[in-house]
Amino acid sequence: MLTLAAILLVLAVGFGVRSTFILSLAGYTCAFALFALSINLMLGGLGEVPLGQCIFFGVGAYGTAMLTIEAGLPFVAAVPVAMAASAVLAVGIGWLTLRLTGAYFSIVSWGLAGVMMVAAMNLEVTGGPLGLFGFPSLAVGPVDLTDPQSYFFFTAAVLLVVLAFLARVRSSRFGHAIESIRQSRHLAQSVGINVFRERLKMLVLSAPVAALAGALCLPYTQIVTPEVFSVVLTVDALLAVLIGGTGLLFGPVIGTAIFTILPQFLKLDPNVKVLVFSLAIILVMMLAPGGLHQIGRSMLARLKRGEGGR
Repeated sequence: MLTLAAILLVLAVGFGVRSTFILSLAGYTCAFALFALSINLMLGGLGEVPLGQCIFFGVGAYGTAMLTIEAGLPFVAAVPVAMAASAVLAVGIGWLTLRLTGAYFSIVSWGLAGVMMVAAMNLEVTGGPLGLFGFPSLAVGPVDLTDPQSYFFFTAAVLLVVLAFLARVRSSRFGHAIESIRQSRHLAQSVGINVFRERLKMLVLSAPVAALAGALCLPYTQIVTPEVFSVVLTVDALLAVLIGGTGLLFGPVIGTAIFTILPQFLKLDPNVKVLVFSLAIILVMMLAPGGLHQIGRSMLARLKRGEGGR
């Protein structure tokens, strides 16, 4: 039912919206929602705040850009290579960081993101502070991703496929093991679950999703700079996750739509946007820590109680 509703919504937006700007923004929203989903795999799945998740987003963006510009690979071939590179990098990073938990894990991953940002600013292959631009072709077969409508339909289709895949993962044996670890690492270990291995598998799963998001943002931004490794990017996606709710698979998507599209209609200054959403997060965490997901469930419960009392 939800899948059908999502497909109908995509078709309604794709064929109903005439503004090329709104279509491009909607396509970017779908791409950035993938990044939010990758963060939710760590936050909602393991209970860890992955401040360094922007590393994999940046690897996806820079890897795709370098492979298309320097190696001459088509976009459709460059993206899987960048995703694979992010997964390999995740193994190394996970080996270093996943023995830590809580604030220690977040701080170390933040530091690694800073190292990547400094490296991107000083290496010639990454274009230095100016970054990389002038991509030869951003297309998937006959689909030109520089066309706003095509870009939206493609990113929306990818988002739906990833959501379906993550739904299967959540209901799998691995998903149940991750849920056990999130609730109690020590209890999970006592029943035979290899906590470190499962945590590492979750990080390796989240990395290609973040890299895919970074690659799919290129048709919208038309440039990749060292700022893709900024923790500010992770915080933006983290806010979207918290607003939408970590308990609902669609939560980060809803939060991303609110976080990216609403300020455009309200014409908020970037600094005002940060203030408004920061206050919103404070209120959400105080009143409904589960985000809009918890608010929706509470409203439905009240409606059912009201109907039952009649």
